[in-house]
Amino acid sequence: MNATIHLFALCVGLGLLAVESTASTRVGIYAIVDEVTFEPSDYEPERVWISGVFVVPQPFSSGLHQSPLRGYLYFSLNPDAPESTRDEWKVLQKVAGTGQVVGFGEYWMPCSHTREKRFRELPGDSNCSLEVSVHMDRDTEVPEPYPKPSGEGVVTAFDAHDDICPRFGRPSVQIIFGLRKAHSPGIVLNEPAVCVEWIGLIPSSDLDSAFVKQTRDADWAEAAETLITQRLAQAAGLALAELGVECRDTICHIRLVFPTREYQEALGNRLAADALNGLPGFSQGGKIIPPRDQPTMDYYLQRRKPPTTSTASLD
Repeated sequence: MNATIHLFALCVGLGLLAVESTASTRVGIYAIVDEVTFEPSDYEPERVWISGVFVVPQPFSSGLHQSPLRGYLYFSLNPDAPESTRDEWKVLQKVAGTGQVVGFGEYWMPCSHTREKRFRELPGDSNCSLEVSVHMDRDTEVPEPYPKPSGEGVVTAFDAHDDICPRFGRPSVQIIFGLRKAHSPGIVLNEPAVCVEWIGLIPSSDLDSAFVKQTRDADWAEAAETLITQRLAQAAGLALAELGVECRDTICHIRLVFPTREYQEALGNRLAADALNGLPGFSQGGKIIPPRDQPTMDYYLQRRKPPTTSTASLD
């Protein structure tokens, strides 16, 4: 592999520091709510059943969501915010049956609150993606604590920049498009808004296959590899067993190998994504290929605009 840079036991030496996430994840749960039922009564309820179609976070990921699922959510009051929880439940009850898409709950949760013991033992300020169970029927007697209410409350509008042009993962507008299709099969919908910044670029879904076919723009590729390597090396708390960076004509492939799967899922994914955000000369967004059975992650990023001539500039 040409111009591939390998760094072994890369650790910045500042310890496993947790940082505030800047992932373009406005809410944890996207939903079309059909019905809301309070328990034991509508007066100061302690628990809630929410039926409908939901898109919930992918466990132990960084900004990723699962495919739409029809079923039920069963929540108890968030012990840290009981009144805000009830306020959001009332809003969800009002939109139930209207077909309106809503978003609620923070995407990030303390790893100490996760179900798996290996993550609960990580430093108390570490963050993991929200864990939510979508039940196929009302067959459980154990509710989950309602997620931390979003700073925006129950979100009903998805027209912010990050909804259309996210850093990684699918745009909110595309998630909502799939959510509506899953809720009402056969419905005719307008195609979701397209990120203008992505026009003229290779679709993110094709970046890995396009990378294989590209030749190498030596000047730009070398400068880009240096920039990416420096960004990752300077990321506080990011520990890597191995790093491979290769850039070609317009696309860079970044392969990260983390010390352990536990570290990767709890901190590594998020710290790496933050380090790669806002690279000069690169377009917003990219493609992530998540791990299967090894603590690895593959990123594909591309130049902001495909060049007409070779240039050493990152702009």
